[in-house]
Amino acid sequence: MFEMKDLGRVTTPFRTVARVAAAGALLLGLLGAGPASAQVTRVVTANFAPLTDNSSPDKKGLLHDLVREMMKLQKVDKPIEFMAWPDAVAEADAKPGTMFFPVTRSKDREDKYLWLTKIFDMDRSFVGRPGSAPINTVDDAKRLKGVGTTVNSASLSFLKQKGLTNIVEFPTSRELMQGLLDGKVDVAYQPNPFCKTDWKAAGGQGALVFGEPQERSAAYLAANKASSLNPADWQEALKVLEQAGDFEQLLKLYGME
Repeated sequence: MFEMKDLGRVTTPFRTVARVAAAGALLLGLLGAGPASAQVTRVVTANFAPLTDNSSPDKKGLLHDLVREMMKLQKVDKPIEFMAWPDAVAEADAKPGTMFFPVTRSKDREDKYLWLTKIFDMDRSFVGRPGSAPINTVDDAKRLKGVGTTVNSASLSFLKQKGLTNIVEFPTSRELMQGLLDGKVDVAYQPNPFCKTDWKAAGGQGALVFGEPQERSAAYLAANKASSLNPADWQEALKVLEQAGDFEQLLKLYGME
């Protein structure tokens, strides 16, 4: 499991000061709402490598490690459980006190959950094989033979809304990037971190070519709507990790800086 010592540096005075300041700020919030440790009953996620990754015993993903450090600041001693994403959503829908991530915030979901804090921004670009010309606009993508994306995804919805008729759907990100490697599509369209991870997993060599970002979607830590958690506490915990340099170190650890 990831610990701060795994980042390859010792705790700095600034980090210590930041964490002490955070403890005071968090305590003020907890005095009004009760301990977060008592408010959180379960924490669930799914496999979205490299953000959350259940395939490794040590490196569980950027957002997994980030949320776990936030939980430590909040004195929440619960495991982060991996399950199929529909099951994670069903768990959060059914039980107060359940936190889950990474969740995309949308109009349909806005009133359905308690939004604790934004934890990551993900760009989506048209992504081509090494050495290809970058595809920077939707109009350029429309002229291609095939644009690959994943089924039942926000990426697919975007492409359909933009009027693309050359969409090729794949069941998973891994199969999408295999399709790009095999020449079944000219470009892939999904969150950029997924492209990088699954390109390597599929055996792809060299650097992918990323066009200009078409979308930026925020990933959130959210909870069941009836939960008594205080979003300000979690936002403060994230702020402390950013100020202490922990978030930056996690980005480097996962090669996403």
